[in-house]
Amino acid sequence: MGDTLVERLERFLRAYADDDADAIAETVAEDAVWHVGGAHRMSGDYQGREAVLGLLRGFHELTQNRLKVEPRDVLEGDEHLMSFTHVTAEREGDKLDVIMADAMRFGADERVGELWTLSNDQRAVDAFIG
Repeated sequence: MGDTLVERLERFLRAYADDDADAIAETVAEDAVWHVGGAHRMSGDYQGREAVLGLLRGFHELTQNRLKVEPRDVLEGDEHLMSFTHVTAEREGDKLDVIMADAMRFGADERVGELWTLSNDQRAVDAFIG
């Protein structure tokens, strides 16, 4: 592939926006670990590609595919990328509008190996997800 980290992030976000499970799977390492903070039912550590894909499907189901993820600022290193992303969603009349800070580590296979996420308004995220 030979893509920059930013191009890899963009490919993941496109696949996620399109709810394309196969394309998402191509961007996530088999042994990926995603750390989701907060005090809601989806908080925790997700280990392995299938667990990560299940988490992402869960967000789409929770929002009935009304989740929008738009990158705002991206900081790129050699193996790590930091993305500040505007996230909006709706669910049963409730709305979410936050900025997420996502730190990602990419492996030699050019896939996301580890991700840590933090919201600028964690209480809003916790209340929205439940």
